[in-house]
Amino acid sequence: MREYSDFIDRILLQPDLLGKLCPSEALRWDLPKRVQEAEDALISGGKPIADVAMFGLVRGLLFFAVDAVDAAHRIFQDEKSDLGSYLHGMVHRREPDFDNARYWFRRAGRLPFFQKLHGEAVEHSAVVGRQSTWDPYLFTGQCEQARHGAIEKVPELVRLQRAEFEVIFDYCWKKSVAGLS
Repeated sequence: MREYSDFIDRILLQPDLLGKLCPSEALRWDLPKRVQEAEDALISGGKPIADVAMFGLVRGLLFFAVDAVDAAHRIFQDEKSDLGSYLHGMVHRREPDFDNARYWFRRAGRLPFFQKLHGEAVEHSAVVGRQSTWDPYLFTGQCEQARHGAIEKVPELVRLQRAEFEVIFDYCWKKSVAGLS
């Protein structure tokens, strides 16, 4: 695991983190409150924040990771960038609102981390390995199939969800904290 701040590392070490494709409640009742109440300096580990908007997405991704989907949604829907659209799509995929997720992925287009994400994802999925880059539509379609009965896919999809989160979180972290990008 990469090292971020002590606060983030403790969140990311939670058992069952991102273990559900479509969570109905937070992983633990106290985690969203901890993320909400944490000062920026605690989350950043005292490192200077270089990009406040991007740092807001870091907090949103922490909500996303602990299955506080509504709190993540409130943050991501206000970010008007392509990255914000992609994150918005991720939230809708977990709600599950698959058509809305595809809409936001279309708005996002291709993002700079797609090749890295694809490289991580092929370790977990032969289907993804047959693609030339990361395909959020393919992943969303697979999640939709799992939601409607293809439960044998769930363990693989959970691993893909975790890989997606880790690559995007690392990207946002490096862009938001001074001296890391």
